[in-house]
Formats: sequence, C-alpha cells, structure tokens
Amino acid sequence: MRLAIVMNSQAGSLLQREPAEVIDQVTKAFTAAGHQVDCICVPSAAVGAAMEKAASSGADILVVGGGDGTIKTGAEIALRHGIAFGLLPLGTMNLLARDLCIPLELEGAMAALAQGVVRPIDVAYINDTPFLNNAVIGLYARMVHEREKLRQRRGWRKWPAMGWALVKTIASNPRLTVTLALADGTTKRVDTHMVAIANNAYEEGYGPVPHRERLDDGRLSLYIGKHRTRWGLVQLFLRALLSKWKNDPELEVHHVTAATVHSRHRHLRVAIDGELERRRTPLRFRIEPGQLRVWHPVGAETVREGAASQRAG
Repeated sequence: MRLAIVMNSQAGSLLQREPAEVIDQVTKAFTAAGHQVDCICVPSAAVGAAMEKAASSGADILVVGGGDGTIKTGAEIALRHGIAFGLLPLGTMNLLARDLCIPLELEGAMAALAQGVVRPIDVAYINDTPFLNNAVIGLYARMVHEREKLRQRRGWRKWPAMGWALVKTIASNPRLTVTLALADGTTKRVDTHMVAIANNAYEEGYGPVPHRERLDDGRLSLYIGKHRTRWGLVQLFLRALLSKWKNDPELEVHHVTAATVHSRHRHLRVAIDGELERRRTPLRFRIEPGQLRVWHPVGAETVREGAASQRAG
C-alpha cells in the first residue's frame, strides 16, 4: 500500500530525536514490508497543513504520528478526504492506539502495522466536530484548564501540573447543573461533577487507563458522576486507579445513539479527546457507525474478544 506518513516532531516520544533520523527509520521499516512510503516529520505548527497535503496525495492510508490531539486532527482530515487512517502512538496517553492493540513503542507499532488490515470504526460527534475517544464536561475539563494554566504561567511539566490541578479541583468541589435529553426519550436534570460521553463503552482494565473492547458497537456511553462530597470524588479516583470504577454506586451509566446536554450557561468547557475547547450550548452528541476506516494490527479483534471472555468467565 501507499502510505503518506506525517509525524509531529514535538510529540513526547520524538523530543530527543532528530527528524531526519526518525524519517529514515520509519521509511525503512515500512518499505521493507513492501509499502510505498512518503514520510515527513514537522513541528506542531506545520502538522495540520502537512496532513491536509498528505491526505490529498493519492495515498491509500494517511498515517499520523503524535499524541491524542494530533491523532484527533488527523482523523478529521482523513474523514474529510475519505482516506483510510493509521496512527503511530507518540504521545502520553495514546488512547486510541491502546484500543486498537497497537504497541506503544515506535518500533513495535511499525512492525505490527506493517502487516495490518483496514476496518471501519465508529466516529462520535459533538455538534459537527468528530471525536474518537471521549468528550468530558465538568471536573475533568476544569482539571485540564487548571493544568494548562500551570504549564503556561509556571512552566510546569504535564503530569506534575495535572496532579496539582486534580488536588485543586477536588478541593474546590465544583458542580454543574445540566439537563440531558437522551435518544431513548429520557430527559433528566442532574447536579453533577462530571458528564463524560464516550465513543463506545469503556471497560475496566489492568491499570488506571480504561479501555474499549469494541469500537464498532454504534452507541455512545454516558457516564454521570453523582458524587456529593469531596470524599466521594477521592473514592472515584481511587477506584479508577485500581480499575474498579464500575463498582462506584454514584456513577450512572447510559448507552444511547444520541444525547443533548442543555445548560443555563451559554458556553461550557469541554475536554474533547484530551484537548480543551469552549463550546456553545446545547451540546449535541451523536455517533456515526463505521464512518472511519482505520489501519490496525492483524488479530486486534481476537485480543479484545479474549480479554472479554476472561472477564466474563
């Protein structure tokens, strides 16, 4: 296949490497597997334009290397151009890569993808903006806002800033009142710390990062935090760290094809695939089944099915 590869040279995994060295490594790896490769590695400011150009180059697959924000933008461009999409996980969380069973090291990811296959996955939308993982209002969005303030004003690194933002946000005990209108006809007013809308359902894993066993179920999953106290929030985060969050009695879950979030506020902060945005209300969520064709390792579905069987047993 013909691959158009665009990598963000400022992604965490590439910060200490020369772009020319990375381009050479990636080109050789995929060429050796029989692919035609056009590979570039550019700074963050140039990634968007480079991906647009790559997507219109006539390639079979647009492959993007970067963190979750770069991956989200690349997927949007692939959707717009009707091209298949691949990813090299070079960021911190690499959420979609985990769910596609793509190894998180560059060498392993290339080896797994080189013999990979293309299949469709669902795409979720907030109004007209696509997202691949989740969109969160309330607590987590506020944490991201506080984290970015610390990084910009004090030069803190990402994870120390996130830790302090978590402490500060829980201490302030923020609450948000919204009305949820679900596709099944249910309407409910909730006083909450957080509403998370996921593209397909999350499952407990073997660590603090939840995962999705399916990316093609055709449903959104809504997670509503109904915790009333700071201690309740602390317990939620402890359960998340222990991967036991499904046992939280104050976490309400709905699986729907569409939902609308109404608020008395004209705008709400929303963390969309980890990137903070300010969005005008109401927030309308929907899911488009099988809209994005993704390149993933052979056997990824088997791995997920095996994990599901182990939990069921």
